Amino acid sequence: MVDGIRDESESGEQGAATVARRSILRAVGLGAASVGLGAALPASAVATGGPATRGADALNSVNLYCSADAGTYLGGGTATVQVTIGNFSSVAATGPVSLKVITPFYANVAALPSVSGGTSRWLYRNSAPDVPSVIQVSFNGFPANTALVVPVTFTLLPAAPNIPPIGRAIFTTDANNTTDTDSDLTRNVWEFGFVRSSLATPPPGNANLYFTSPQLPLIAGGDPAEIPFHFFNGAGNLLHGTQHPAHFTFSTPFYTQIPTAGRPPGLTALYENTDPAIPSVYQLSVPPGLGALGPQTPATIAIPYLMQSNGPREYTVSSAMITPTGSDTQGDNSIAHHHFGMVSVINTRV
Repeated sequence: MVDGIRDESESGEQGAATVARRSILRAVGLGAASVGLGAALPASAVATGGPATRGADALNSVNLYCSADAGTYLGGGTATVQVTIGNFSSVAATGPVSLKVITPFYANVAALPSVSGGTSRWLYRNSAPDVPSVIQVSFNGFPANTALVVPVTFTLLPAAPNIPPIGRAIFTTDANNTTDTDSDLTRNVWEFGFVRSSLATPPPGNANLYFTSPQLPLIAGGDPAEIPFHFFNGAGNLLHGTQHPAHFTFSTPFYTQIPTAGRPPGLTALYENTDPAIPSVYQLSVPPGLGALGPQTPATIAIPYLMQSNGPREYTVSSAMITPTGSDTQGDNSIAHHHFGMVSVINTRV
């Protein structure tokens, strides 16, 4: 297996537990805010549909959702996250549906999850600590009023920060599903995180990289909007910044895409998928010299984002991380990663 290359290997799945639970609070790992993405919105504010919206061709209105353990303890450097997927609807999904798991930074999955009736595969596999991987667990239909647990086991990598990054779980109808439509996409995404015992304070590096980004609204189905990302070096001082480029790696939030036009120089698609329910993974090369004008002066780079018209009206989040390269070193990676997001809005009178 070569890092950064799709692995289309599949595994037949066995064994699962069935649970029936529903939570409307999304709990994330330490250092990230808790966001109520599971709360139901008024019917007038919710866009129906999903990857499988087919207008008159859609026969079944389902209501898929997912949740996951909050703050799973990484004892011994490993942890199994129990991802619950389900269908609130009294109508069964008859077409293909799937769970997508986006791994946290500094946490790898050694073996694909095994679950009764599901088939697991890698959509994108990369063992680099600052690059997420994407797993898909596929089902040919899903029963009404049913929940299922998918266990995913993670291993923490060396140099992982005391505040571990978050991952995401997404459960939706597939793009080729012509028989089902999801009536509410506000419950289809869940952020999960880890808790670990504190390690010794890492030795200081010559760089202290972090980033900020405003939480801006995007008009669903509208023109792309440029989202500014501000990159800082807290260890920088006048004329002494980073000597080498830094890597800013991120996955796209639910139902957003990076259009080809307007991409900044140095932006590389590591894994790109046009299905808005499946995140893409990108890496931006941030030029050297961060912090050369002082620790409070950022380098700002705008990245265009496009919000899909049939996505949910909510605040959608993803995770990103900036890491130094070459002789530049980061002492503590806890501040180098955090989630970022944007709000999906409609351009019409309420």
